[in-house]
Amino acid sequence: MTMREAFEAELAARGLAWCRACCAANSHARGFVLDYSPKTVHLDSEIATRSSLHRGLHEIGHAVHDQRGMRRFEKERQAEEWATERMRELGFSVPRKVAAAGRRYVARMKRWGDNIRKKSRISV
Repeated sequence: MTMREAFEAELAARGLAWCRACCAANSHARGFVLDYSPKTVHLDSEIATRSSLHRGLHEIGHAVHDQRGMRRFEKERQAEEWATERMRELGFSVPRKVAAAGRRYVARMKRWGDNIRKKSRISV
């Protein structure tokens, strides 16, 4: 099974659609999920490398979890952990650089959120 086939099978198993380019305001290069019917993963990627598979699974991770009420870094951490775990279940190893980049991204989102909270408490 190729990485793209694994990604498409994961989409189908979860009832998700895949949009590679539309008129949405967000960039498809980064990837995002919209909660329409059906939920749609917006991602412009060939899904040909382990890195791109992980990115695609990360976006699916956002779609399969109820993330309401969570802080941004918690949502990202949950999606990263799910993508890593799912890749291993599918028999693909996660590149060290991808895992490290995911940890840095979650830490950056936490710092960003903490700084916003700190500023809002000070300005009151």
